[in-house]
Amino acid sequence: MITVDALSNGVSSSPSNSRAQPRMKFPRITIRDMVETQHELLTRVLGIHHLKAVMGISMGGMQSFQWIVAYPDFMDKAIPIVGSPRIAPYDLVLWQIQIDAIMNDAAWKGGSYKKNPARAAEVEFGDLFLTTPEHFNQSTTREKTLHDLATAGGTNQGLDANDKIRQSQALMALDVSQPFDGSMQRAAAAVKARVFVVASKTDHTVTPGPAIEFAHLLNAKLLVLDDDCGHMAPGCEAKTLVPAIAEFLAQP
Repeated sequence: MITVDALSNGVSSSPSNSRAQPRMKFPRITIRDMVETQHELLTRVLGIHHLKAVMGISMGGMQSFQWIVAYPDFMDKAIPIVGSPRIAPYDLVLWQIQIDAIMNDAAWKGGSYKKNPARAAEVEFGDLFLTTPEHFNQSTTREKTLHDLATAGGTNQGLDANDKIRQSQALMALDVSQPFDGSMQRAAAAVKARVFVVASKTDHTVTPGPAIEFAHLLNAKLLVLDDDCGHMAPGCEAKTLVPAIAEFLAQP
């Protein structure tokens, strides 16, 4: 198994660690750029020219969709989990509002901040969108939530703000149909791998519609997790998901 940290994730090349292009000098990137660097790593550094499968969760699921369209002969199978081939309008608003929260913070200073801006907003957005109201209300209390809201601005944890902006912009720009004149049907027709798409019916972070629609175009195996965990459904439904993935990978 090979696990690769995505561009702008803080470990791989990112605004937060680049010496040549630090902070907002780091160029805008795309999900396709992430896949291209992974392809270069595999072929030029590791000498690997074919994979049994590509798999990823969330943004990793988006990269999996990009992989099967950009390099259709490179893998036998793909398993995009709570990802999207082209994020929906609702998702665009979600990611833009997170960028706005950072850039409108007084501490932003054009990306040259001393302390990560919009820390409270980061925590609050996570609480709102990663799960559902039902799951959140069942898993916490009023007292804990009031305490967390009161102290959220004091934390410096979480993804670096410049890294967050470049990743959010990459997610917003994702559209695997772009090389096919915007046709998802033609994009699906280019895919040669066998695909197992996993979506969450209650996902508010990466809404499931585009992934489900693309799965139908691919005639792919489809599993729609239906609980109140939202984007966190793969963890909540691990007893269902893990055996299903193992069975799919074991098939000839």
